[in-house]
Amino acid sequence: MATQPNNVFHLPGIKMPELTHQKIQELKATAKGKLITGTAITAFPALVKSMEAALQDQLAQYDRIRQNNGDSAQRKMLVLEMLDDHLYLEFAYHIMFIKWREQQISKAS
Repeated sequence: MATQPNNVFHLPGIKMPELTHQKIQELKATAKGKLITGTAITAFPALVKSMEAALQDQLAQYDRIRQNNGDSAQRKMLVLEMLDDHLYLEFAYHIMFIKWREQQISKAS
């Protein structure tokens, strides 16, 4: 099993949104959330890895824009996209844990 993300995504001064129970319910109702919840437990390591890689790519893109004194509106949009994607990554870890726990319970029965 993979562990919780740590420092996959870090921008000084940016507060990460929290994955609350209410936010989990909201994410479950989205198309991306339904895709995540419908993913088989065996596919989660690859899913999480691709989500982390996408965030790393976005972070590299942000750094390039910042270093080139790029458009601040473009940077803000990218930050908002990264925050959203990071929340979905945390959501994927949450769903993966729930599926793993359900699998363990059914094995114990």
